[in-house]
Amino acid sequence: MTAHPSARALPPVTELAALGARGEQIATNNGQSSEVTRLTGHGPGPDLLFKRYKKPLDDTDAHRLDRLVAFGRSDADAGRPARDLLLGRTSWPVARVTDHTAATVGCLIPMAPDTYRSPGGGFREIDTLARPDRRMARNGTPPTPEQRITACQSLVGIAAALEQRRLVYSDWNYANAFWSPAGYSVYLIDMDGCAEGTGPDIHQPGWEDPLARQGTPADPYTDRYRVALLTARCLTGTRTLPDVLHTLDDPPPGVPRDVAQLLLDMLWARDREARPRSSVLLAALNDGLLVRFAVARSPLPARPAAPKSDTAQPLQSAITRPAQPIKPPLPTVPAGQPTDRYATVWALVALFAVVAVIVIAAVLAG
Repeated sequence: MTAHPSARALPPVTELAALGARGEQIATNNGQSSEVTRLTGHGPGPDLLFKRYKKPLDDTDAHRLDRLVAFGRSDADAGRPARDLLLGRTSWPVARVTDHTAATVGCLIPMAPDTYRSPGGGFREIDTLARPDRRMARNGTPPTPEQRITACQSLVGIAAALEQRRLVYSDWNYANAFWSPAGYSVYLIDMDGCAEGTGPDIHQPGWEDPLARQGTPADPYTDRYRVALLTARCLTGTRTLPDVLHTLDDPPPGVPRDVAQLLLDMLWARDREARPRSSVLLAALNDGLLVRFAVARSPLPARPAAPKSDTAQPLQSAITRPAQPIKPPLPTVPAGQPTDRYATVWALVALFAVVAVIVIAAVLAG
């Protein structure tokens, strides 16, 4: 596969004015972009999207983007397998866009194929796959373990191709990957942020590398952690990190034990540089020859208690709630009437008085 077909109709550095009228607005103020709009009429192939950045790129970032564009447009045999995979299953940038001052204001990327759309028209984010079967069953038939493995093979294949090119993606999360139930393939977006060696640490809450110092750049070890976390969530249907770790430690049927152990190495190694490569994880998912070295891990965190929804009694309405036996009302003491204890005392006093009167009368009669 060569570059995206629509790229041939536009130079690798395209002026904003050359884009002409833009169509549907896909997104606004999303991540690093202020808007994403659809373009049409720029050659064969899927439509292109213009992604406008919130602020122009500096020269260093502009050159980085040029190298990504050049890689996608290359016809060289070197790197062809990785390039073909990335062009086919990612929104690889096809051009850098400049304004009238030559400032880099955005880039052009391909629209994701329609196979990744949901029936509602939007794209099916991988967030909907990283859920337990019982929840997915509410909207249809949940995936089989084999289908989950297929999706993970596709996801990790992209990660391995990036790693082969020494590219860091960093922004692995639920929203940046789409999946298709037709073939359980995965499509990754926002590839224009890739960097060689190290890059900005872009992440959502819950995706922080626990062994990386805050404020340090993302590197290949950051990517390995986040790829493993996303893969484990899709493979097991669990989401919180403690749940993920304990599920991998005692994997359910359908989760290969070798894969589970390798994911634990990538997630919970004491030394972040000891995390296995994504290519090793891909080999394990493909059931290939696995050469796994011992990795020292930190102790697992405490396993969380079962959620209340799994243990609590179902809510009951006035109709379904069992009837409670009616208890007879307790006797009440009218206002001003003594209580039982005082009534007993007065009864005894009256009895003694009667007895005393009888005794006195008997004495007088005698």
